[in-house]
Amino acid sequence: MAAKWEEGFQAAVKTGRQGWTVGNNSGKVRLKIRAKDLRTDSANLPFPWAAEAVGDALLLINRVYPLWMQGDVSLKQAIAEVTGTSDKLKPTANRQPPTANKGWPSIVESFRESLQEGRNQILDSTYRDNYEPYFNEALKALRSRSSPADGHELLKQTLKRWAGKPSSRAACCLALRNLMDHAVSRHQMPASWRISQTSIKELRGRPAEKKTKATLTDAEVLRLIEAIDARNNAWGNVFRLMVLFGLRPVELQYLAPRRTEAGDLGLWCSYRKISGPNRCDPRWLLALPLEQPSGEQVSWNLCQAMDAGLLELPVSRDGDLRKLNGRYVLNHLNRQPEWLELKQQYEAKRMWLRPYSFRDGYSVRAHRYGIETAQICRAMGHGLAAHSRAYESATDATTRAAFEAAIGS
Repeated sequence: MAAKWEEGFQAAVKTGRQGWTVGNNSGKVRLKIRAKDLRTDSANLPFPWAAEAVGDALLLINRVYPLWMQGDVSLKQAIAEVTGTSDKLKPTANRQPPTANKGWPSIVESFRESLQEGRNQILDSTYRDNYEPYFNEALKALRSRSSPADGHELLKQTLKRWAGKPSSRAACCLALRNLMDHAVSRHQMPASWRISQTSIKELRGRPAEKKTKATLTDAEVLRLIEAIDARNNAWGNVFRLMVLFGLRPVELQYLAPRRTEAGDLGLWCSYRKISGPNRCDPRWLLALPLEQPSGEQVSWNLCQAMDAGLLELPVSRDGDLRKLNGRYVLNHLNRQPEWLELKQQYEAKRMWLRPYSFRDGYSVRAHRYGIETAQICRAMGHGLAAHSRAYESATDATTRAAFEAAIGS
């Protein structure tokens, strides 16, 4: 009676390959092709007939299949060419050369390069947060004894790690679908490895409950910054910059005082955000003052202080300015009791407070000042669609104030 791993191995080889089977040949994996409409062929693979060799054997079979199906090589020759042991075969005009990759890790690395060096050019931190955990888990599944036979099973096994976490499951589905598309289109993996939208709908589970974003009032922001500044002036300046100019945390690395065409001192942001077909071009930053409860405007002279070299900012252990990003900003905020208290207050209202709430606050102030939406988008470095989809333009308080002003006028 065949062991479970043997049954699974044989089923995986047959999936999407008419007449392809494997068996035990004196302790070696023997690949056989016996189909009515195909020429018969067989050859040993360089792997023992053992459960721990199944993953590697399947990877080799996946690469051999498209080469053999083109019809001008034997199975033995195809295996030799794919494993790099052939000294006879040369790519012909009618046959694509075999992939240079030696397995799924190489395909993952190829896809990472396409993400970071191709059109998207995502940051290391973006890859680490949004792709790497899912790919590592998928590679673990592919190396296991119950190695998945196709994209559907791979997604199913990988998603187990994030049971009960809708947002992570959705991100995993997207990452693996794109990886499998890359594997099939660029590395000649069988089409059975593609992950369909049907599979995603079936396996993803319920979507995450949509969160209502919290936007702090000017008074709350000012009290928070005052408390942080009393303990650490450098970090106080970080949040002054984010609030006054509506910055993304990563943009703190890309600021420089410059003279405008009119000769005035301004703050220039050289950051280029790329998201699919959209990109954020370098831009002049424009300050939006906050209001004290008394009505007095607050607009710290940050640009002038930076130009004079007087704006203290966090430094790393080597004495250089710290390369700030969303992770560092969030970690620092999560150590501030005032921030944690605000989070608790807003969570009680089922609202989501995060570092981007400062950027949302900038958007709300801009609309409160009556600035045209197109100009707000240019100042914030995004398009109209992104602005309407992702950013707050009003709060209950500003809406109420606008109606009161309209009725009273």
